[in-house]
Amino acid sequence: MIGTYLLIALVAICFALWPAESANVLTSVSLKIQVYWLNYRMKFMAWRMHRKLSRDMKKRFNSEIPPFKWVDLWDRN
Repeated sequence: MIGTYLLIALVAICFALWPAESANVLTSVSLKIQVYWLNYRMKFMAWRMHRKLSRDMKKRFNSEIPPFKWVDLWDRN
């Protein structure tokens, strides 16, 4: 409980002393969280689709597809 109040006080002091830099830091943290969440969600959906496609290929054509491989969003070209 005290840690929460300490964190709020620290953020308030940072905004009072350096408003532009504090806003930039909070914006960049928010954007990084959004990118990580998007990466996780896309990875999970692609894995589900790969699993379904693998199951269908085994059932219909009795063949295998390559194993699931994911490239993170920040490692792509």
